[in-house]
This record gives sequence, structure tokens and C-alpha cells, in this order.
Amino acid sequence: MTTLTQTRGDTVSYRFQRKTTAGSIIYTRPEAIFFTVKNTFNTAEICIQKNINQMTMNNDGTWRFTIEHGDTAELPYGVYVFDLQITDNGAVTTVAKGQFKLTQEATWKTI
Repeated sequence: MTTLTQTRGDTVSYRFQRKTTAGSIIYTRPEAIFFTVKNTFNTAEICIQKNINQMTMNNDGTWRFTIEHGDTAELPYGVYVFDLQITDNGAVTTVAKGQFKLTQEATWKTI
């Protein structure tokens, strides 16, 4: 499992490439991509979600999406879970999953 660590309230971009089992980069646009963060894998409540319409693909086949300040600013510090799911030609595949750690920031302003 992968661990992503991010400071609460920061803007962070994440990147990934789709590859075949032989290691070749896949340049075609899939039907759907979802990056989802939840408290646990066993809940329906979503804390953060980015979809294919909020992502861009560069010429080298690298996909990029950004977790914005507002996506995490109101979430409690702690350890969440995430997965990255791709739907292509009707097949749904979870290509990454793990922990999403939301850490403290020193520059925090109370409202």
C-alpha cells in the first residue's frame, strides 16, 4: 500500500501514468478516473474526490490532479484512506490504494 502525506490546507498536485502490463504508457483517455479519500474503506461518506474532468493528461502520458486548499482546510488532522480507480472499456480497476495522512500546519488561522 502507498502512503500519501499532505499538510492540511496546502495545495498539492499528484501525478501518475497508466501503463500496460508490459510497461508501455497508455495514452488513450479512459471512460473514468476517480481519486477518492474517505475516513475508512468501509464508509460511503467521501471526504475528497477528484474525477477525470478535474485532471489533465500531459503529452508524456502523465495524468495530474490537484488537491486544493479548500479540499482539506476543514478536515481534521489524521489518517484517511484513498484509492485511484480507472474505468476503461467497461473494466473497473483500482490501480492504487493506501493511506492519506493529513498533517498539522503551523500557520493556521482560527475563524
